[in-house]
Order: sequence, then C-alpha cells, then structure tokens
Amino acid sequence: MPLAPVLLASKGGIKRDGTRFEGNNYVDGRWCRFQRGKPRKIGGYQQVTDTIPEITRGMASFSADGVQYLHLGHPNTLGQYQVSAGTLNVFSDRTPAGFTASLDNLWQFAVFADTAGSGDHVLVAHAAPNLSNIDNSVTRPIYAGLVTGTGVLDAAPVALADVSGGIVVVGVYLFSYSSDGLLEYSQINRLDMVSTTFNIAEQKIVFGIPIRGAGNGPSALFWSLDSLIRATFNQAGTPDFFFDILSTEISVLSSQAIVEYDGIYYWPGVDRWQVFNGVVREIPNDVNQNFFFDNLNFANRQKVFGFKVPRFGEIWWCYPRGSATECTHAIILNVREGIWYDTELPDSDDSNQGRTAGVFANVYQKPFMVDNEVTANGRTLWQHETTKDKVRISQISAIRSFFETHELSMLEEGQGTKSIRVARIEPDFVQAGDMTLTVRGRANAKAPQVTEDPRTFVAEPTEGTDETIKLQSIQRLMSFRWESNTGGGDYEYGDTYIHLEPADGRVES
Repeated sequence: MPLAPVLLASKGGIKRDGTRFEGNNYVDGRWCRFQRGKPRKIGGYQQVTDTIPEITRGMASFSADGVQYLHLGHPNTLGQYQVSAGTLNVFSDRTPAGFTASLDNLWQFAVFADTAGSGDHVLVAHAAPNLSNIDNSVTRPIYAGLVTGTGVLDAAPVALADVSGGIVVVGVYLFSYSSDGLLEYSQINRLDMVSTTFNIAEQKIVFGIPIRGAGNGPSALFWSLDSLIRATFNQAGTPDFFFDILSTEISVLSSQAIVEYDGIYYWPGVDRWQVFNGVVREIPNDVNQNFFFDNLNFANRQKVFGFKVPRFGEIWWCYPRGSATECTHAIILNVREGIWYDTELPDSDDSNQGRTAGVFANVYQKPFMVDNEVTANGRTLWQHETTKDKVRISQISAIRSFFETHELSMLEEGQGTKSIRVARIEPDFVQAGDMTLTVRGRANAKAPQVTEDPRTFVAEPTEGTDETIKLQSIQRLMSFRWESNTGGGDYEYGDTYIHLEPADGRVES
C-alpha cells in the first residue's frame, strides 16, 4: 500500500477511563474544549482586581445600568465589587453587623424582586459553617439589603429563623431550609413576616432553585441529602404550596454544584452524575466518571462548585484533585454536543491552587472566577473568556493548550504486526501564533511511550514548504499532540490529513 492521505480525526471529548488504546476519543488535553466535535482552545482571562482580602466561598452577580454587582462571600467578610467593562469601579464592605466568622462559612445568595416598581431589589444572603460538613446542623441568620446598595447587610428585615442550609427566592416568596428537612417561607412580598414552617424531608435540605410553574404560579425544587422535592403553588389558597417527593434515590456531592441549563438541572452525586428534566435520571458518562470520582479529594467535597458557559454549551464542575485542598481541575459536560472532557485549572500548582469560586454573568456572557494565589494586595478576581492570554494589568502570559489524538495502528487493517510510517501531515487550523506537533508512539499497548522532538508550524506560511509538516515517523501505535503556547495563541482544529503507509515493525519494543 503506497503513501495515502488519511483524515486524522478522533471522537469528540477526552477519554480518561479505561486504557489509552481503547476507543477512538482524544486521550489527553489541557485548556481545550470541543465545538462541532473539533478541538479548540478555551478563552483566556484578565484581572479585574487583585484586592480580594480572603478566600472566596460563594459568589453572586446582578446587573444594572451597565454595572455588574458582584458579591463575594468570605470566611470573615462579605464584599461587593462593582465592575464595568472588566474594570473594578467601587468596592464596598457589606459584612453584616455581628456576623459570626468561621473558616467553614459557605455563602448562598438570592435576589428578592421589588414588585412595586421602585427598583429596590433586595439581596438576601446566608452563610453557615457548611464547608467541612455538608450535613452541618449549626444555624446562622439570614441577611438582607439593597442589591445595588453599598451598606452593610442586616438580619432585621428578615423574619425567617436562623437556618443551616440556605435560602432561595421563589416568585414573591423567600424560602429558607435547614437540617431535618425543615422548610420555612415568608408571606407574599414580605420578608418581615413568616407564613409557614414545617418539615418536608428527613435529611438536611442543602439547595433550592425556582422552576417553571406550568402557569400555576411559582414552583421550586429542593435537594435534601437523599431526596429531590418539588414545591408547587396552590392556587386555591391555604397552604400556599404543595410538596411532593420526586425521588428518594439521589445524592448531592456539594451544595455549590447544582447547575441549571435551559430549565434542566444537572449535578454530581457522591458516585454518579444526575439530571432532572421532569424526571430524575443518571447522566451517562463512560469517558471520565472514574477519573473524577477516583481522584476527587472527597474530604473537600463542599468546595466543588459548578457554573455554565452557554456560549459553548458547557457546564463546568471545578474540584480538588488528589491531595489538593482547593479546586485544581474541572470536569466539563458539553450539553450541546453530548460529550465530556476535562482540564487543569489555571495556576494549579501546589501553592496557587486554581479557583475557589465562580459564577456566570448572564448579561455579559462571561464567567467570573476567583483564585487562591495571594499577591501583594490579595487574591484575584478574573473575568474569563475575554482574551487569548492571561492578562494581569500590563503583564501578559501565554496559556498552554493542547490536545492529543487517539492511537492509530494497522491492527484494524489486518496488518497487526506492521508499524505505521507517516511522511507528511497537512495541518488544517484556524490558527493564531505558532503551534507545535509532537508524535508519540508505542510498540504495543503495554510498551513505554516514546516521544519524538516537536515540530513547529506557523500560522501564516511564507512559502510552500511551511504549509505541511514533513515527518519520518515510524511507530506501531501512534498518536499526535497539537499544542499552542505562545502569546496571543489560539486555534480551532479542522480536517487534518496524514500521509501514511505500512512499515516493518515488531510487536515488542
């Protein structure tokens, strides 16, 4: 068989479970996503401010008059950061008077809408020491204040009792939830008056979210530690809501990890992913489920947080991997493409562990995340998907991004003892900046991997010889790693062809 061009394409997503040789998915990647099944570099991020005084344990965003009001909750304080066009305008300390500080404080936020038309929307906030134990029963007050205001929050406007779980606004009601399935909600449009208190589950309720009420009024979902419960508005009057248990076969890994995407709700349990789209189902994942659960630092499960990036159809779950105590990696479900992949988070070395909190800003399309690297001024708030590089004021650093194809062989061609010889590659990229290609190979599935010297190919060739990559690579099992690591670097993979033929080879190295 003479040299023949063959399309170099793997299945979308990155497969971590099983062996490298099994399947046709991409086998490795970093800071790489998939669109139309093709790899492309994830966007860069730029500094908003590096003055965050403490580690962040919860975030919320609200937009008005071109300003993004970001509230960041910390172990000892609560701060508001007013951001316009990616720049910090105003910082306000909104820590409630008498607030109980704790390294285990984990925050939840909601906005109680002003229905009278004055625009005086209220931020409702709650922090309890839930970080080390998701089933913590220590209760703490609920605080409130104008979401666009700058004054400290206050417990006085809220009549609901102290709780250990958190809060959610459902239509014109404020709900709070706690241990032993305790649920309480306010009267209509009244934070200062309690309507009903009762228990709807056996285990602690850890998260609530409003859902579409099918035209009958406000509705909500509540996650207890072992069940999913729906609240449905009662149009007939008392009681205001009916409650029914949708499933007693769920688990919740983290109260920060439940994500809504187009009216469907996704979350990791303690040993699998689940989704609610009218019924509770498991989300199939045969590429990195073991990779996640076998390597998750389970003692720090409550630090796992999720957010969405709708521009690319993604849900990110950031988690502490191995011995890390903060989030160093992310598992990504691409809802639009129905595939899974993962990445190491930025700055995830031993001292500067990736990210501690994140939120997607709906009005401005961009997610914000906070890191754990302590600069001379504090920690840093980053706006992601804004550039191709890491931009800290005037300091611009390249972001390393790569992906690696599945291993090619002649086994399926009936020539299992033969190696592959590749003489030329025709790269097809939408590309900015130089990239490199590294050929990697093995004699068999148990043999050590051999890595050849990388070849550089430029974004804009100046002569015909720069348009293809000449090789003299011979391997029995062969994969190809494509990498971008230059300032301003970017790429989208297209239809790349390799020119190959069988060569002599041995099963053993």
